[in-house]
Amino acid sequence: MVYLSKSDFKLAKTCAKKLVYKKAGYPTANDTNEYMQVLAEGGYVVGKMACVLYPEGIEISGSTEECIEQTNYYLQQDNVVLFEPAFLSYQKLVRVDILIKKGNEFQLIEVKSGSQDSIAIDNKKYLRDEIYDVAYQYLVLKECYPDCSIKCYLMMPDKSKKTAIDGLASWFNIEPNIHLNESVENEELPAQKNPKFNKPKVSFKHESASDVNGYIDLLKVDGILSSTEITKEVEAMQTEIRINADKFIRILNDGIHEEDYSLSKDCKGCEFNSKGSEVNGYSECWNELAYTDHHIFDLYFSGALKADNDNFYVNELIKEGKIKLEDIALENLKNKKGELGSRGIRQSIQIKHTLDNTEWQSPELINKFEEFQYPLHFIDFETYTGAIPFNSGMRTYELIAFQWSCHTIIKKGATPIHYEWIHTRNDFPNFEFAITLMERIGKIGTPFMWATHENTVLKTILKQMDERNYEHKILYNWIVEMTHDKERKGRWVDMNALTLQYYFHPDMKGKTSIKKVLPAIWSSNINLHDVPFFKDYVPDELVKGLIDPYDTLINGIDLVDDDEVVKGGTAAMRAYYRIRFDNTIDDNKRDSLKKQLLAYCKLDTMAMVIIAHHWGLR
Repeated sequence: MVYLSKSDFKLAKTCAKKLVYKKAGYPTANDTNEYMQVLAEGGYVVGKMACVLYPEGIEISGSTEECIEQTNYYLQQDNVVLFEPAFLSYQKLVRVDILIKKGNEFQLIEVKSGSQDSIAIDNKKYLRDEIYDVAYQYLVLKECYPDCSIKCYLMMPDKSKKTAIDGLASWFNIEPNIHLNESVENEELPAQKNPKFNKPKVSFKHESASDVNGYIDLLKVDGILSSTEITKEVEAMQTEIRINADKFIRILNDGIHEEDYSLSKDCKGCEFNSKGSEVNGYSECWNELAYTDHHIFDLYFSGALKADNDNFYVNELIKEGKIKLEDIALENLKNKKGELGSRGIRQSIQIKHTLDNTEWQSPELINKFEEFQYPLHFIDFETYTGAIPFNSGMRTYELIAFQWSCHTIIKKGATPIHYEWIHTRNDFPNFEFAITLMERIGKIGTPFMWATHENTVLKTILKQMDERNYEHKILYNWIVEMTHDKERKGRWVDMNALTLQYYFHPDMKGKTSIKKVLPAIWSSNINLHDVPFFKDYVPDELVKGLIDPYDTLINGIDLVDDDEVVKGGTAAMRAYYRIRFDNTIDDNKRDSLKKQLLAYCKLDTMAMVIIAHHWGLR
């Protein structure tokens, strides 16, 4: 029998064709990176924490049939708490995170790693996707037990709560699951077609302690989880849920019809666009149009363009089989006033110079640099925002600033000088982070960032100083002078904004992130490879196509094992988490991770120098 699981239902709601690909075992772009993303966000830790709150709970495990059999067996009891019980009704299969049975009443608890604000008046307004998820489980459970009363709850980290537990994250250990091809929902897919990432094993550090109940009580009182009842909202969705479920089961049994799905701008982010794989869902849908040069999906903010009938312009073009940049009428780049706004100007520049295969740089850019005051400080921050707070007094997903890198050019033509700071202790680092940066760059010169992250981080630290009654008037005033908001213009200069306004290279396509701009410049301007202070990032062998300096990051670093190399924000978060809380690694591994973090952050700021050098800064 082919089942429609909870994850199937959620996926099919976004696009029915994806359901077909998932059941056929097609690979997705999430197969490898989703695993690290989930770990970084603490999703599985939140799930384990929720279960710890119910020490009497019984975990249901095994094959689908075994789980259903165990569930039916335990539900013969009048009162019971089950973790991941399985319910099957007319091919609809769900696993409930936590189910509490009290006589003829069920409490269906869905645990999510996202955040809620339990004291906010409009809290439920932002939980529609989560509620929709629960609504499908409710449908199946109600069909299995029609005479029972069901109350539904979302249990999530609560932003309104501060934990009083120091080192809460250290209470839970995360280990990769050694059982390969274990499906998160135990669905019976062929082993070779299962996802490449497996559900990790999360253990509660104090589970065997003699005073374990004391730790559980602390989690209940000073932890981060809150429950919100959503029964009325779930019941109101049942007609829609039932119609969709019937449609998806029909597709599973009889196949998909053309009217069940359509190509649209939403296909741009399709997770079944797995380039290099033998089977590719995206290319099967789009056929010869999948990877054409100058694709409309490459256009900056293409999905926001509107047609004359107020429909999305890209969808109109797709219906006509027009999917190239040259198919876009420049008239459709104008705003409602009939003018080319800043976005339309950027789009028109991209179209023109992509079709001409030419780099574009506004003559105003180098003049802009002449306005900046030396010394020039190119700065990057690494931060952590996880579901599980690291220190007492913290909220869920509260920002931790654990590392900064700065390349400073003292005067015109000078060699960049590198400075750095990283935190690996178990105390709250943010104020020391800000103090060391202030002591390094002071009040003189121009600080550069890429996008707005650094500005946001310092503003967050400013709020934390107020909340924690941390008194440091000099630091407080310095942050105020550095940052900008609606009331003030700070010192930061955003190089991403400079790129949007003054620079374009065809290899960037519609992106302006530093990870897109740097390879485009580094590959097209080989003269940069001869600059002495850029030498560390020159590849041993030049190859055709884009050259990514981030591929050189492990040069000179002795990797302790085959773990991922830190060359992205998620990997940096995971590395920092492991340095602080992973009891399975030794000091050599921690030192390796620290060196990788330093090399990664250093390249981020050197990348800014490389780009500025290419723009004409000497």
